[in-house]
Amino acid sequence: MNAPKILCTLLLITNTLFAQTETYTYDTKGLHPEYLVVPMEAMTQTALYKKALSWAKTDTRTVVSEEANEKIVFQGEKENAMCFTVMGKKSCNALRYQVEVAFKEGKYKFEVISLEQYGPINDTGKKGWFPVALDKAPDAFYTRGGDLKKEYVETPNNIASLFNELNAAFKKGLLKVNEKATEEGW
Repeated sequence: MNAPKILCTLLLITNTLFAQTETYTYDTKGLHPEYLVVPMEAMTQTALYKKALSWAKTDTRTVVSEEANEKIVFQGEKENAMCFTVMGKKSCNALRYQVEVAFKEGKYKFEVISLEQYGPINDTGKKGWFPVALDKAPDAFYTRGGDLKKEYVETPNNIASLFNELNAAFKKGLLKVNEKATEEGW
């Protein structure tokens, strides 16, 4: 291999390792990346905070905590968000999540801080909210060899999609609020 090919290969590997991804994935290692940084050109930190606070108080979401102009933590739920198959029958449970969003000039950091599933707790038959690990997928989802069990074939995608769609809706909500302000001349 000559020097230019080696340099190109190193650059490609470096770009791949350090490229900012704008989507979540969920696998045996859990949810990753840990957070997303999303550019919001020409939006001040204060404007991002105010618009995010307004967005987080709509639909099925509530604001859990806030630090003025710095960050918010909001919680929400999605029905039939996590699906699996038990004895040939598809079943879906609700998911409840908490997300922390921090703001800087022209960008925000979107970080999932907790995830819970509503369903049977252990073998008791009682239903309630119980945590879903974000740092490592539950052993129940995968075989010892690391392959996804057929009962849970939809589950990793359900979890990743929940947060990818939520982040997209959040960003769209910030932009929509921005469009309204522009239309009104403010």
